[in-house]
Amino acid sequence: MMHAFNNPILVDEIDDGFTMFVGADQAANLLEVGVIDSSDGPTIVHAMPARPKYLR
Repeated sequence: MMHAFNNPILVDEIDDGFTMFVGADQAANLLEVGVIDSSDGPTIVHAMPARPKYLR
């Protein structure tokens, strides 16, 4: 999951403070990782295999 976050192939700002990163994990599986901006820095709140809408 962290590899996908640190090496995205797509970054989509969904809402103010919420960003979706799409990237591969170390096994080359495409993941979507949702991140919110918090007072402590970026916080991952969502991670799953990338859905078709992010794979176009």
